[in-house]
Amino acid sequence: MKVRLRVVHILIRVFLMAGIALWSCGEEHPDREQAETESTGAYRFDLQAGQSAPVLTFSQIFNGQKRFIEVRDDSRGQFTGTYEPDSGRIVLDKGIVLIVSSPDFWDEAPGDLTFSVEEDIEIVRDFSAFRTTFPRIGTFAVTDGFDTVRGTFAGITGERGVNLSVNGSRWTFFREAAFAGLYGVEADVRERKASLAFIVVNLLVRQIYFVARTVDLIHEHEQDLLDEEILTFPCSDLSFSSGPSPETGSRTLTWFDEGDDQVGAGDSFRWDVLSCWEGDRDGLVEGLVSGRVDLSSMVDARMRRNGGEIFTRFGFDQGGGAGVRFTDLAVTEVQDEGRPLAADESRTFTLNGEFSLVFSKTDRD
Repeated sequence: MKVRLRVVHILIRVFLMAGIALWSCGEEHPDREQAETESTGAYRFDLQAGQSAPVLTFSQIFNGQKRFIEVRDDSRGQFTGTYEPDSGRIVLDKGIVLIVSSPDFWDEAPGDLTFSVEEDIEIVRDFSAFRTTFPRIGTFAVTDGFDTVRGTFAGITGERGVNLSVNGSRWTFFREAAFAGLYGVEADVRERKASLAFIVVNLLVRQIYFVARTVDLIHEHEQDLLDEEILTFPCSDLSFSSGPSPETGSRTLTWFDEGDDQVGAGDSFRWDVLSCWEGDRDGLVEGLVSGRVDLSSMVDARMRRNGGEIFTRFGFDQGGGAGVRFTDLAVTEVQDEGRPLAADESRTFTLNGEFSLVFSKTDRD
């Protein structure tokens, strides 16, 4: 196998968000932001966690203890929505139900959390911010079988956040960073559970972007993969210490040909990611990422339109909810609190397990 190192000079201006802030209370139903809607194309996506494939898990080390979250879709087995490549807009469908099992996080009897989308949740990938997948609008509910927390995403004066109501109580507004970190602080356990369920959904949305951008890169570098089979891209390595951050991080894409000497349907790929951080809107990863992702049985269907070629279906699907496999993929959100770079252990999750993800062209355009 021929190997060539592709060196791409990247000038990255690092904008780090402040650490998890204190939340503010007592504001009811702020006006929602208007989300971007312009796009030249839209795709329906269908993410399915397998019944027989390795269970999709998120784990972390906190206070010296390892704790796990298992993620399952409900009996319908679907996590669906719409993706617009040009605008980076994702809409999660009303009716999505996700089961989050997280007994290690609470000092009480184990129990599943059920996250359900009650009104379409709309996300536009903004820059610059680490939490670029925070929703702009939408409504959800999280229940543990006893209590129900409802949330409505909204924005006030240029700052995004969420309104929460516990069992029909008065709505309380939490700013974006506060809600994202709420599960790791001393607060009402029901609100903490809603925060953790949202973190899981947010991580899944990031993987939707990750897979879609991977397909883009595969086609952008199709000839390079035919020539070399392995491509390496440099990233910034945000070392957690004082002093300059050396650009020694990397992500390497390997192509496994199915025997026809063409990059396309049925082929498999692998990402090996080492201390990678990217700072622009179209970057493949968010936060500091290390680990491995295998992408098997590429879906690649195209059609001719207006003298050109467009994709009608793309993604990775081996059947049974397999196609994208994570092996110890650690994702860390980096916080800048006016001191040397540091990772908050409560904001580091390691992904393992599988799902399938396929995008299909809609008739909207």
